[in-house]
Amino acid sequence: MGNVDVNDPFFDTFRPAYKNFGKWFASKSEEEAYVCRSDKNDIIGFLYLKTEDEKENYSNITPAFTPKRRLKVGTFKVEASGFRLGERFIKIIFDNAIARDLDEIYVTLFKDRDELKRLYDLLIRWGFYDYGTKDTDGQQETVLVKKLGVYDITKSVIANFPNINGNSAKMILPIMAQYHTSLFPDSKLNTELEYIGNIPHRYALQKVYITWAFEKNLKPGDLLLFYRMGETSPKKYSSVITTVGVIDQVIDTFANEEEFLSYCQNRSVFTMEELKRFWTQHRYNLKVLKFIYVKSLTKRLTLDYLQQHGIVDIGQGPRPFTRITNEQFSMILRDSETTLYM
Repeated sequence: MGNVDVNDPFFDTFRPAYKNFGKWFASKSEEEAYVCRSDKNDIIGFLYLKTEDEKENYSNITPAFTPKRRLKVGTFKVEASGFRLGERFIKIIFDNAIARDLDEIYVTLFKDRDELKRLYDLLIRWGFYDYGTKDTDGQQETVLVKKLGVYDITKSVIANFPNINGNSAKMILPIMAQYHTSLFPDSKLNTELEYIGNIPHRYALQKVYITWAFEKNLKPGDLLLFYRMGETSPKKYSSVITTVGVIDQVIDTFANEEEFLSYCQNRSVFTMEELKRFWTQHRYNLKVLKFIYVKSLTKRLTLDYLQQHGIVDIGQGPRPFTRITNEQFSMILRDSETTLYM
């Protein structure tokens, strides 16, 4: 944080709310933070996280916190960029909490400005809930809490995330190489260039997969293993499982083209022209999966692996929505050295 200019106009909104913001910021000069800059090098996103243990003093929070290991979201602000930077930062928060093996995440914020109200709504959408208040220089901040390691079946998939229901159905879903890394920039292969760019679906935590493959029994909570179809021969070594996702919504009925385009826009890899063509050619059997990107596999497993372990037949690749057993899913996670929160 010592490399970031605290006098940047980006931080102007913090000064009236937090009297000693500059002094506090300077005290964190050796701490790390996540910073996003525009093409013009302007700060458009900032996120500071802090791990707290059971001995932390929460005397200014009502009701009092019970002792737990928590991730505090100390500073979180994103400018309205149009490319879902807020979702990208939410994913970073969740990833850090999981990596640090913590019990809860909490955020404190005022709600006296539109940008803070938008942030509040974003956090509520991703499963944070109103817990109480914090006294800050005689003013009351709202305290929001997110529980980890517990799946509540009465709540939606998005409200539970990153907690996963391990009892859900599991399946493999192929994706063509030309679309793979644009949809999953975090799952790029070592041979590919690293990029994200100012393109909404690359930042989005919720993404869209469009299919007209016949498959009836899809439901929220089902787990997806995305399979990048290889471009070079032999395909059994260039085709790999790369990514875990979880279905949030399944939509197979749209009132009209506008509704379809609106639903898919900014969360799909396809251009508007491609989406319109899909509607024209497949409107009667279109199925749109809104899913949440969960994690990239630590180690990619090849088609050869899937064949040798009896997950798909020798000489064959997985077809869309190839169902696998709980045991096969666990084996894939184990052999890819990947851990999920379930």
